[in-house]
Amino acid sequence: MAKIINSNEELTALIPNSLITVKGETPLFDKLAPFLDLAEAWVKDTFTSEPTYNTICGYTDSNPIRIATARLVVADAMRRAIPSLDLVLTPNGFATVGTQNLVAASKMRVDRLVGSMLTHRDDCIAALLPELPGASRWLNSGQAAFFGATLFPTLEIVAQSPISNSPNWERYLELRPQIIDLEASLAEEWLSPELMSALRADNLRGDLPPVRHDVVRQIKAQLIAYLHKGTFNSRRLADIVNIIRHRPTDFPEWHSSDTARLFTPPTFRNRKEASGYFF
Repeated sequence: MAKIINSNEELTALIPNSLITVKGETPLFDKLAPFLDLAEAWVKDTFTSEPTYNTICGYTDSNPIRIATARLVVADAMRRAIPSLDLVLTPNGFATVGTQNLVAASKMRVDRLVGSMLTHRDDCIAALLPELPGASRWLNSGQAAFFGATLFPTLEIVAQSPISNSPNWERYLELRPQIIDLEASLAEEWLSPELMSALRADNLRGDLPPVRHDVVRQIKAQLIAYLHKGTFNSRRLADIVNIIRHRPTDFPEWHSSDTARLFTPPTFRNRKEASGYFF
């Protein structure tokens, strides 16, 4: 099984202000080994998929996807390890290991450290997600399907949503089912499931043509507005549909959908054989 961190040197290069291990001291890599294993498993299961992760491990050290993945693994490992790295259990409870003696551990101190690592972890996630579509075989993975289920495959929605006390990643997981439901509503009433599915796929790959990119931008603005106000702007949605209606070659999915018929009024034809015929 491929690993992205294989030595103490690789590990400490990703940790700012880390101290050099002195002779006789257990290297940080050895202390973190079980946490690195857990972090790698989490990154594979949640973000990369195992085949893509194994490929990323083989990238050069300067590859941006490898760098982002390694930073995320280390950040999550440190987050998991911090509460116990310098703590020992004494007859009087937990204490921290100092240079001369044992000092009572402060819960506030530990919580603050964990909080800072959560923030760092979220920054690493935000850096990794935009890079993943370029990783080998990722677009065909279950993880890509997870992030491609909405028009927000990265953490950008978090900064634009109502303020929350949750860390960014947890906040993203809270918002995701809401966005899925809202997009489904827009698809059924305005944009068609066929077009929304195609736009999500294009958006995930990052290859939206300009006119489709503009429509996606406007749809996302409506979704964000709903999170704040609890309602869509029907006039703005009608404007989006009008753009789509007048560009059949750019939005063929919509024009061939059942939803399009909702916006196509029946045509009145004056027939001679009709009793009310006029000319």
